Amino acid sequence: MSDVGQPVIQVNDLHHVYLRGTPLEVKALNGVTLEVRPGEAVGIIGRSGAGKSTLVQHFNGLIRCRERGRVIVTGHDMADPSVNVRLIRQRVGLVFQHPEQQLFERLVGDDIAFGPKKLGLPPAERRERVRWAMEMVGLDFERFKDRFTFSLSGGERRKVAIAGVLALQPQVLVMDEATTGIDPSGRKEILDRIVGLRKAYGVTLVIVSSNMEEVASLVDRLYVLEDGRTVLSGTPREVFAHPDRLMGYGLGVPAVSAVANDLLKHGVPIPRTPLTVTEAVEDLWRILSSSGT
Repeated sequence: MSDVGQPVIQVNDLHHVYLRGTPLEVKALNGVTLEVRPGEAVGIIGRSGAGKSTLVQHFNGLIRCRERGRVIVTGHDMADPSVNVRLIRQRVGLVFQHPEQQLFERLVGDDIAFGPKKLGLPPAERRERVRWAMEMVGLDFERFKDRFTFSLSGGERRKVAIAGVLALQPQVLVMDEATTGIDPSGRKEILDRIVGLRKAYGVTLVIVSSNMEEVASLVDRLYVLEDGRTVLSGTPREVFAHPDRLMGYGLGVPAVSAVANDLLKHGVPIPRTPLTVTEAVEDLWRILSSSGT
């Protein structure tokens, strides 16, 4: 684990251009700055095309810093050609938007063991890592290890893909819209288990999501991207206190925050931007109690 005072990921004025010098040139990142501290959960939100996926792929070296700016991951400058990318990818696990597309072995156990095998771990340790990772995502080891990956449901395939990343025991887990398309109960189960992983093992989380209620309940700090730039950051409460700005970026706020912001505009002295229904009820109760109603 990194020193508490040193960010595990630090991005400063990062730029990235796809297909530079061609008619299809696209500027994906245009000066992103952010940091992720050890053990915290950070959310990244933004409309489609804002640069979120391009950004997080810099975190484990899938995209290298070739343009302007710097990306420092666990103390390593990712622009340095001598950086051990294999080590970085062991430390920073990335789960993509459609993680089931990351599956390529026939059997569940073999797929989850692929990363540990590449690390050169002995069979006994690989087996224990597979067992642990499957438990972390709610898959029974004995029941699923010999199942064919193609026979799984969509939710089960997502769990296998996430388990394959967890089997590397990363220091940082990046979820890039990894629960998109899963039914609400399945999504909640996966996210609850990821939060449990953070609490139990101190794993640092980076969550890219378009679900505002989700990020409001999961993260400590939030970054908003627009046109490849960092345009707003703060705690979820601080960020969601600016619904008009977020609307301009094509984003919303949690429904309960939107109601509270409307009440504030109409003179109701809401003391904070609530992130949950429970917080909203508490605030309204205090207001009613203080007014003697």
